Amino acid sequence: MLPLTEPPAWAPFDDEPLFVPELLLGADQMDTAVAERTSRYLRQVAVARGGALHLACAWNALHFGFDLALGAYHSALLDPECFHAVRPAADAARSAVPVGAFIRIERGTRWLWAEAVGKFGASRECDDDGWMPAARSGDRAGFLRPDGLWEREETLVVDTGAFGPPSAIELKETARLRRSGLLDTRGHLTSTALYQTPDLPLLDDAAFYQRYLLTEARPLLATGPLAGLIDDPHDTDLLDQALAASFDTIADLLRRSPGLRTWGPYAVTAIDTVGLPGSMVDEVAQRVHRARTGPPRYTAIWPLLCAAADAAGARDLTEGTNALVSQAVVNLAIADRAAQPTPQVDLRIDDLWQQGGIWRAQQPPVPWYVHGVDPLVPLGVGHHEHTGSLPATPPDLDQAPVRQEPSGEPCTPPEDTSAPALPEENAPDEPVPAVEHLDDSLTVYTCSLLPRHIDDGTLPLPTIAREDLPDGPFILELHHDGDAEDPREPQEIGLTGAGLTGVAWPWSFYPGIKLTVTVPRGGRRLHAITAPLDEPLHLDGHGPFSWACDIGVLRRHLGLTPQEPERQPPAPRRPARTGYAPAVDSLCSLVVAGLRRHGTPGLFDARSMRGHRLSAALFGPGPVPPRLMWTVIHTCEDMAARGLLERETGAGEPDLFIWWPGDKAPTTRQRTDALEHRVLRNHVKAHYVPPDRRKLPPGRQASDHARAAYARWRIEMLGPDADITLPAGYTFVRGHRRGTEQPPSWHDDLSECT
Repeated sequence: MLPLTEPPAWAPFDDEPLFVPELLLGADQMDTAVAERTSRYLRQVAVARGGALHLACAWNALHFGFDLALGAYHSALLDPECFHAVRPAADAARSAVPVGAFIRIERGTRWLWAEAVGKFGASRECDDDGWMPAARSGDRAGFLRPDGLWEREETLVVDTGAFGPPSAIELKETARLRRSGLLDTRGHLTSTALYQTPDLPLLDDAAFYQRYLLTEARPLLATGPLAGLIDDPHDTDLLDQALAASFDTIADLLRRSPGLRTWGPYAVTAIDTVGLPGSMVDEVAQRVHRARTGPPRYTAIWPLLCAAADAAGARDLTEGTNALVSQAVVNLAIADRAAQPTPQVDLRIDDLWQQGGIWRAQQPPVPWYVHGVDPLVPLGVGHHEHTGSLPATPPDLDQAPVRQEPSGEPCTPPEDTSAPALPEENAPDEPVPAVEHLDDSLTVYTCSLLPRHIDDGTLPLPTIAREDLPDGPFILELHHDGDAEDPREPQEIGLTGAGLTGVAWPWSFYPGIKLTVTVPRGGRRLHAITAPLDEPLHLDGHGPFSWACDIGVLRRHLGLTPQEPERQPPAPRRPARTGYAPAVDSLCSLVVAGLRRHGTPGLFDARSMRGHRLSAALFGPGPVPPRLMWTVIHTCEDMAARGLLERETGAGEPDLFIWWPGDKAPTTRQRTDALEHRVLRNHVKAHYVPPDRRKLPPGRQASDHARAAYARWRIEMLGPDADITLPAGYTFVRGHRRGTEQPPSWHDDLSECT
């Protein structure tokens, strides 16, 4: 631990908790002085712990009380039986440990306590020079084992000094663990991590730790301040929401804290706390920044950093917890270079997790899905390109469309018949369908209808969406909000070489009108949605045109002079989601349209429906594939978190999602924390100090009243078998409103009086 140069901002168990109710409602809801004090404390913790602080460990510091004066947690208040056990394994495979978990490393009868402070991927496919196969960049999934578990190679960084400076015996034990192979040569736990389900490896570090706190480490969570701030600490759903909200607020405080920079889940002090030589940083940065002709190069940080440190005689900078700050310092140095692009190379972070970070370097030109995107947003391009989930065709209005052919042999006209000129071949400026989302269960694309599409009743269909469609007729549901004569009845359509045919387009359609089309893989029910404009469009006396459209197509149809298209800034990309059946942004308009059409009417023309019923209404009849159902549900949850829908939870029932017409859900994005405030505000104890232990002044002991209150609290939170013995040197203060006078919790210690 590094010494502080200023007084500690907070002394756990001496001062009142910094884990205040407002921490569950967002940083903007906190008192300015409390927010500044909390930020200062977190910065001091980052400095004291070497210079890099993971979000999970920042949460631990506030919740469990990291004492800056001790440079450690108060071990007497934490039950090691609740720690995650790490034991030697014959095949080096063991249960995955989340970052933030308190662990006990067991070797026979000896225990070594530690905190998991960081983690990164340890793919064996990475070369010593940092070269990484593109397929591994952005791939966090595990591999299925014969025993039904999912495995992944990981390096876990542990801090054996989290509970105080190691004793001589503990230092010898650490050396034995290295010799035995439980710890690798740099003092890390590198092993095959085992996961119970395939979705767990896809969670980010903070989400995985939250899942762990709600399950395996529930006793530690239940006896901390968070549980004391909500009205029902035994309500798992409520506790889950409060836990996630507290993580979001702490992450926000770290981002705002002066003197800290964030890199992924880590907050890094602005000063070089480990003395990383500038030559080492420059060497790694130069090797990452180099590009080659042809395919892009994917370079991992960790092997380069280890080689540079060993060559410089600074191996200790990659050992123990120093590895995290060294990785962060190097990545931030490269990020500063990537933020200043050069015409010679496009450099961007592609994976924050694998091997300490994977950077993608490519000589221009770059693919359309990379062009204009923030280079510090990890897209996982390598893995997505490998799986084919990135469309090769850009949504570029100036690109000539590609003629669509049905699966099978291409159609050839008879020899005695001259082939008619195809409009696609004579109109290179016509738009083509653009795939917005593609996965194993769903394709979402956008298209603009041309005059012939409206006249012939056809719907353009990209080849990639056609591949997995079954034979036979399909059902098309058209969602055309704003047209009183919109035919709400589903239409039966067919599939030909020209696309989907037999569509009866509404009379209000005009050339250029834009559609978002949803095609389930292997399904027969398709959806097409138009987007109403906030203000109708008028073109040189023509109009009004009330739905979003391709203005170039419309102007050509009206015989107007084409205009040079305005260059639009690239739309900001949200960070790539992970997990099983993640939310899909391009599905939001269909969710709203489905709720409007199939939802249960409510007050003020609201519509509500449960997620599984909505997926059945959209993609039935018949069973909906589980992945597709969860894609719809997760999209609803994501929209609720962004304030586009309202979410109601009920005990034992699936969540209910509500659309309110006044919210203008398709176009308005509210603050992410708006819904959290509405959900949690009625369950958070305002102006409340949660129950907790306090250190006793010298010469005092806990009162009988405090001991009895402590026993009742432990039984209430953990059950009748809980240990009710108050640790020596501490008393107990019940939960109370701020400013409320409390009965004395200690008295003079007269045990040694004669």
